[in-house]
Amino acid sequence: MRALAALTLAFLPLPTLAETPLPLDLTNPPYLESAEVAGGTLSVAPYVFEDGYEGQQLMFNGTAVGLADTYVAIQAVIPRPEFNGEDLVLVTLAGGGNACPTLWAIVVTSAAGARASNSFGTCSEAILNPRLTMDALLAFDMAPVGEDQRWMTYTVDGADIWASELPGAP
Repeated sequence: MRALAALTLAFLPLPTLAETPLPLDLTNPPYLESAEVAGGTLSVAPYVFEDGYEGQQLMFNGTAVGLADTYVAIQAVIPRPEFNGEDLVLVTLAGGGNACPTLWAIVVTSAAGARASNSFGTCSEAILNPRLTMDALLAFDMAPVGEDQRWMTYTVDGADIWASELPGAP
């Protein structure tokens, strides 16, 4: 019985032992229009969609990054010098509606340029418990906004993002 208990414990995840909290408070994001990042300047600029609707887009050194919506804002820059001097930038995208007020995206910047992730999130404006995993990946939690949603953990590796459901609040 002891061997079974020891074997069971060996396979339980212990995320808190292998993670380092980041000193970021993203429960009330700053909504920045520009930021100095690895490789240059990330900024928000006016954008007109094909249907004539006006919005905003994200620019890196004057070149469109590929993220546009009604409102776009830079929320945090996380330097990653151990990854060839890259920065991870957390960006919010908001369409202006009530059903899903905010989605998020990651932009990876460096001297080589910028690349953006697809948008993701639970529609929550807050990122909770930002941390680095033992593999130096960024991870954070998001609360559900609707009754049919679950708590989620997102893990970021550059512009790649994995989502995992949590059984409840972290």
